[in-house]
Amino acid sequence: MRYDDVILRWAKIATVLFTAMAVVADVFGVVITKYIAYCWAGVFDLPSVIGLTTVFYIGTVGGYLVLIPLFLMLSNMSKDKVFDRANTKLMAIITLALVGIAVDCTVGGFIWNGAWILAIVALFMALVVLSIRVVFAKAITMKEEMDLTI
Repeated sequence: MRYDDVILRWAKIATVLFTAMAVVADVFGVVITKYIAYCWAGVFDLPSVIGLTTVFYIGTVGGYLVLIPLFLMLSNMSKDKVFDRANTKLMAIITLALVGIAVDCTVGGFIWNGAWILAIVALFMALVVLSIRVVFAKAITMKEEMDLTI
């Protein structure tokens, strides 16, 4: 077993655990958002609680759109498909999902100020994934050019 295989296996396990946590969060989402609204945001009116709940559930959809492509990308890498166009497409999906989460959290920021921080973090993560995607796309192009010269 190679060192990379161990890292990939643990990364896949972590992705499955995060997905399971997202499912649990979906099950208890109403309770979680009430806690955030009452204790952290200090809002007690029903429209604000409903707004935070809506933002929460839209955000978890974005979370699934990050976690599932990430798991698929890790699976590709464990099959030695690293610099592959399928991985760059998966990174594009992850980037779009992170931007969607940022937009969602920006809306939530009008109810709870803490959501602004989440929006900034999501945008930063989108920038990192997008940058890695560009590097992968360039490596794929270089690999294809090298394959043609040999």
